[in-house]
Amino acid sequence: MTADSGQIPYELINGPVADPYQPRVAETYSDATHLWQDVIGPGLWFQFGVYGQDDMPAPQDESPESLDASGRRHLERQLDIAGLNDHGREPERILDVGFGWGTALEHLARRFPHCPRLDGVNISLTQTEYAARRTAALSLAGRVKLYLCNAQDLWLLPDPEQPYDLVLMRGSITHFSAGLLDAALRALASRMSGGGTLVISESLYNIPLQDYTSALPDDEDRLACGHRKTLNLLADALMRNSFMLQDARRLPTDEDVIHWLQDVRANIERVFPREIPKAFRELRDTAVNLTAALHEGTYSVYSIIASR
Repeated sequence: MTADSGQIPYELINGPVADPYQPRVAETYSDATHLWQDVIGPGLWFQFGVYGQDDMPAPQDESPESLDASGRRHLERQLDIAGLNDHGREPERILDVGFGWGTALEHLARRFPHCPRLDGVNISLTQTEYAARRTAALSLAGRVKLYLCNAQDLWLLPDPEQPYDLVLMRGSITHFSAGLLDAALRALASRMSGGGTLVISESLYNIPLQDYTSALPDDEDRLACGHRKTLNLLADALMRNSFMLQDARRLPTDEDVIHWLQDVRANIERVFPREIPKAFRELRDTAVNLTAALHEGTYSVYSIIASR
């Protein structure tokens, strides 16, 4: 089934089993995109950031310490760890699971200009429609295909005879229940090429989950991130579903994550001086909790590279 709102094409894929948590995740990202840009940066990079100088060209009006620059630098650092910055090596087919507003897909389309096919899946209609408009405006629609699709249904994506050799799951696993994580990884394994690369960025806890206590009371499921995970839990799920762990490290550093959280929290308080919309209030409170956990050493953001 293809949805087409004017010039906004994307494909809707419904699997045989509904995910009861999906509406809560979609609700998190239902606010107007321009509000998210005011909070996390115009480029809409939303998976923390790496701060400091680099060799990447950036817009003249962009500070190297900006949220956009730090977010782009984070992805590039992961690609470098995965060996994907080697000259002459380009993926044949890319998948971004939970593509947000299309930022990483746009970056990868430019980063790998000879890659003929880049797919993205998401469950937020608001984000998908924005990403579709963005893709069309940049004349990338011929290479970039967007799907409103739950991660457990990746096996239903078109063209199974063309396996993915690069897959991103950056910030999406945080919304997965344990059952959905296994279902998504199992479906993904069936669609990746042997030796294909999986790049993950995820918020993980460094202590047993039953021992963690948040600084602010856990009286609500903030940002649909209630299914917390540890590095061991995620590593076990990867191995159980035919993936081999190649690299796991804290990236960005705890200090850089705190920097990013403080910048985002300051933007929320600046943009919404009176009443803060629900998602951004939850993001502010999450920033408080995660900053405290980072100082205590109970939480970190991890870069994980795995192969099929």
